[in-house]
Amino acid sequence: MDPVSDLKKLKRSVYIDVCHTQSLNGMDPVEIEEDVEGALYQVDPQTYILAFDSDLNGRKVTTTVKVGQDTVSLVKIGDVHSRQTFAVDQWLASQFFYGGGSIVCRNFTKKLDYVLTPDGGLIEVLYELWSGDTHLGYFNLELFIR
Repeated sequence: MDPVSDLKKLKRSVYIDVCHTQSLNGMDPVEIEEDVEGALYQVDPQTYILAFDSDLNGRKVTTTVKVGQDTVSLVKIGDVHSRQTFAVDQWLASQFFYGGGSIVCRNFTKKLDYVLTPDGGLIEVLYELWSGDTHLGYFNLELFIR
């Protein structure tokens, strides 16, 4: 059995409503909304992978979201690459890579809700981002998959 072939069998094209709100300390909240096409893969009964391309400020960003047992991992590839993992009430590392440099922050997940089926669903993550003892802000990511 070829695992790659099996994964392709479980692929479904989807539309995703993306809503990302960030409230950085000392600044007005910024909300980014867009509708994109993507692909939803069901790896096993409890694990899904969602992949899509966005156009943020005229720049392409490829996002991959892995939803597993009580965690969501998010990888973005663009001008700034990032890797984040979220689990409710846990401190986890967030890594950002840009122009040859990098920064490692901590995120604290306040809310993590998801309901996914092979036909679509919802993913919502509300988290705080910290650099050392400095609170950088609050972030909310909502993905409506259909």
